[in-house]
Amino acid sequence: LMTPGRGRRRQRGMFLPALLVLGALGAVGWLLSYQTSAASRQLRQDMQTAHALAVAREALIGFAATYRSKEHPDADFGYLPCPDLDGDGSSETCGTKDQTSVGRLPYLTLNLPDLRDGAGECLWYAVSGGVKNNPKPDVLNWDSSGRFRLHDANGTAIALPGDQAGLAAALVIAAGPPRAGQNRSAGPARCGGDPEARNIQHYVEALGATAGSGIIDVRPGTDASNDRVAPITTGDIHRQLKRRGSYGPYLQSLLQATAACLAKSPLPAVVAPEALGAVELGHLPPLERLSGPCRNAELRDATANWAEMMRYARCRDGSDCLAGSGGRCRGALIFGGERNGNQPRVTPADRQSTANYLEAPTLAALAAGQLGGLPERIDLPFASSDAAVSTDVALCIP
Repeated sequence: LMTPGRGRRRQRGMFLPALLVLGALGAVGWLLSYQTSAASRQLRQDMQTAHALAVAREALIGFAATYRSKEHPDADFGYLPCPDLDGDGSSETCGTKDQTSVGRLPYLTLNLPDLRDGAGECLWYAVSGGVKNNPKPDVLNWDSSGRFRLHDANGTAIALPGDQAGLAAALVIAAGPPRAGQNRSAGPARCGGDPEARNIQHYVEALGATAGSGIIDVRPGTDASNDRVAPITTGDIHRQLKRRGSYGPYLQSLLQATAACLAKSPLPAVVAPEALGAVELGHLPPLERLSGPCRNAELRDATANWAEMMRYARCRDGSDCLAGSGGRCRGALIFGGERNGNQPRVTPADRQSTANYLEAPTLAALAAGQLGGLPERIDLPFASSDAAVSTDVALCIP
């Protein structure tokens, strides 16, 4: 028989391993709970970042697509705001013409709440000089290209749809938590101790050098950067504009105003003319030397933006050598529409080439002196797969 003392010792000996097992199970449970909690926390932060970037991106596109409004009645559509450079939430004048600018998202200018990423940081914003509103570029239209070239995690360049060079016109940037070596001191200002956005290197790592007017490489989501970015192309902006029933008539009004400015006696000279049948075809004369509706305050900015999309023809002998649907014409103004896959318009040399704007049937019609078969009104939305003739619109200049 087991003595009472020996039984108690054996029970104590069995109790200790049980405690160890229970302790181990508790530790495992705590670790699993901690890992689940950490994963859940990270997911929430990632979702907040994605939401903030998406809201800011759509607000910027909306800003550009409604730019010609009560506040800017004499401007064209398509301009993006400058960043917030002094921490007050509003857009400022940013640098010189065509200079890229980086700062914080101007959330008040965009009528947004104070958006933050998942780390609680204010959003950053970079805009190409070719699309910013202050100071404006010389020309802005759907052929305008951005300055930011995105790369994936492997360093491969990403060609963005909506830009013929695959570049972004602007970026919304979530800086995320600070990395080693970054000093983001606390402070009373909305975004901490750096209200004037001068110390971008302590927040954003993905951007290459932004000085000058060249292409800027962007490398988010790498070992060297925890930034997340939301790109915007000029195609994103004009895709929204082209959905509106009023945008085709708006472009038509610019075409007609320009034709009215050209309808002088005699017709002004063609710039860089090429002989084509009985006409000479080339670029428009400088609009600032003309008078008429294209130079009125409310159209001056817009007609300047879209003049490069047009070509101008006049009869070489000064006669009315062209036949339009409504009668005889001394000249014609042609709107080239959107480019197709065989019409690059990236470089200055590309933009000088008439073949990169006008289709072969249009050139044949001009050479034959017959405009009646060409459309007279801009019919949106355009698409790069449209039939060739439908993308060119010709107005008779009597």
